[in-house]
Amino acid sequence: MGTAIVLFSGFQFVCENLDDVVCCFVNLRKAKTVFGCANLVLAELGESNMKNAQGISLAIETIGDAVAKLLGESERKNLFVLVLDELDALFLDQRGNPSDFIYKLVVLEERFHEKGHLMCIVGISNNVMTEFDLDDRVRSRIGSSEVFFEAYSEKDVLGILRDRAKSAFSGKVDSAVLEYCAAMSSSEHGDARRAVDLLRSAAEIAGRKSEQLSEPY
Repeated sequence: MGTAIVLFSGFQFVCENLDDVVCCFVNLRKAKTVFGCANLVLAELGESNMKNAQGISLAIETIGDAVAKLLGESERKNLFVLVLDELDALFLDQRGNPSDFIYKLVVLEERFHEKGHLMCIVGISNNVMTEFDLDDRVRSRIGSSEVFFEAYSEKDVLGILRDRAKSAFSGKVDSAVLEYCAAMSSSEHGDARRAVDLLRSAAEIAGRKSEQLSEPY
């Protein structure tokens, strides 16, 4: 196990379906500072937020204690996975030190290994690792693994829309509507979330106008 910068979504689903893993999934986009990111991790671990004046080192130490407690409470689970979604947000803090934050997490990971526990840090981002301002002590420690996924095809997006439509609508949605949404998304970047949002927005507009959801002429 090691630290990885991974470019894909859906990791939360994977972790939740692994019986021998304790997973903490954090969306860093909700924070504006490096210390705010640390507090997001603490909150997901069930710990109280800390004040900036207490320092990032104590915050990392508190995270370590919380992780050790979680692993100690389980007889079957010996692996803790910390998933940092929207890792880009960490580097928007011009006054903090994102690289030092990641370094301290990596050192924490190494300490867990020494104690016989396993810890893995996964960063999810739309940017490749080389675009991040990481100092040499971080780059030399992390075993980076960049995984790229091609955009969904129009057929893929259509399949996702059909599945979502069955759950979201009381009646059947016209296939032409779903095909239109899939085509609009696939013509740009194959973003399934955009296709779902397009379908949702169209349904809301049709509902307000008391009209049937239909393909535009």
